Amino acid sequence: MKSQQPGRTEAAERIIDAAKRMFAETGYDAVSIRDIAAAAGVSKANVFHHFASKEELYQEALHRSCAKAKAVLCEMAQTNHEPGEQLRSFFYSDLSRSLADPDGSRLLLAEGFDCSEEQAKYLVSQVFGHDFERLTEIIANDQTKGNWRSEIDPAAIATLMIAANTFFIAYRQILRQLPGVDFADDPERYADSIVELLLNGIRKEEQ
Repeated sequence: MKSQQPGRTEAAERIIDAAKRMFAETGYDAVSIRDIAAAAGVSKANVFHHFASKEELYQEALHRSCAKAKAVLCEMAQTNHEPGEQLRSFFYSDLSRSLADPDGSRLLLAEGFDCSEEQAKYLVSQVFGHDFERLTEIIANDQTKGNWRSEIDPAAIATLMIAANTFFIAYRQILRQLPGVDFADDPERYADSIVELLLNGIRKEEQ
């Protein structure tokens, strides 16, 4: 069963789930409050009882799509694992989270791809920015401790991790058809390979 957010009724949760799914499938402009109400099994008035506007509901769907990512980051920050294992655990947990919420993943991908400069600023200030900054800080802290090379920009490392997961989510069906790709249905092995590359690179050590 899905956990209910504090302060949200069961009907509100159904509305958010329906909105997130429909926004992800057809986009913001193509979805009406009437459509969302029908999909959630409530009246249009009930939707407006919980959300003042379609825009407010859309923003809630975006925030909900990122909620578990925040939990994964908190877990990463609090663990005492060896740094390499900590990195691997975060990468795989974040990938698993994205795979478990295809509607949320699709919604976030579409929003990022099509957003204007104004929308991008909103996403950074209200949705993505704090989480990205926190991930970067965790990596930078490990650099300070001597765990990672200090000359590499921690924001670049964070970007590579997010990009690798994003590509896997967006192109998984295509990956299944590509010659030589045998990890499309084995996300844990994919995570191991990516983290190994991040930790050690692909350059062969000189003898």
